[in-house]
Amino acid sequence: MIVIPSSLIDRDDLTLLERALLPLIVRHSFVWGALPKALSASFLAELLRHSSREVVEALDSLVAKKILKTTREKTADGVMILYRLEPIVASQGIPDVALVATQYTDSNYYLNLSNETFEELHGYALEVCDREGLRREIFDDFNFQQRSQNRRSFDWHAEFERWIRREVASNSPVIANASQLEENKPTTQEFEMAQYFIRRLSSIDPQFKEPFDVMSWAKQIQILIESQGYTLLDIKAGIDWLFSAKGDWFRPNVPDAYHLRKHFKRLIAHTRSFREGTTRLPDGVNIFDIIGRE
Repeated sequence: MIVIPSSLIDRDDLTLLERALLPLIVRHSFVWGALPKALSASFLAELLRHSSREVVEALDSLVAKKILKTTREKTADGVMILYRLEPIVASQGIPDVALVATQYTDSNYYLNLSNETFEELHGYALEVCDREGLRREIFDDFNFQQRSQNRRSFDWHAEFERWIRREVASNSPVIANASQLEENKPTTQEFEMAQYFIRRLSSIDPQFKEPFDVMSWAKQIQILIESQGYTLLDIKAGIDWLFSAKGDWFRPNVPDAYHLRKHFKRLIAHTRSFREGTTRLPDGVNIFDIIGRE
């Protein structure tokens, strides 16, 4: 008999589908005398008689809550992303099925796509959606659909464009309304950061021509913040490093905001290598007051 710990059952942050998944995972993962098994989303979807997409979304939520973890295993059908609980030993020395509080060790969204490439795809998808006036949530639909089918591709940019054309042709509600377009506009601070980057570029290149559409540059700043989790202070630090003596060698690789976003992970890595900890502004000091004085 397998006992599910009350600490897992009593959690109040689980949806109905997540609560239904947990006993199934325990039932089919733990076998007496054997190591815990890892289960596929399609197997669990078949047991629950739900769509694979719904199950994948619920499983990913359980991973984010540190209840499940993922593994990658090679099967006859290729490399699969599987889910499992990890047993730990409780204080009484009895095996427990509660999961050790570990980090999500495998956040790859596609089977043959690295995390860094996924970030690039996500940023590209948001650009396409903004340019075409489409809902940004289309990318989430695309993501879950490919995950649920364990799809593989050598060109996910083309796959996303194909997905958009198919969705638009099927008259799905993919067009963003006026309120959604307004919500997706860059904030004033993101717009000012783009202008700050433009001023730094023009200060070192007398032939630099300011972009006609500054809004498109601000969109790149917005994607860095919303999609990749950087802060305005991170972005300013990266820009300042790029225009310092230490970053002079890399500056030709960043002629515009698109390349700033594309190379920002490398920029911020160099920036952070020259300091310890995180940069913090004193209370009551606005980052754009500093920008205005430079």
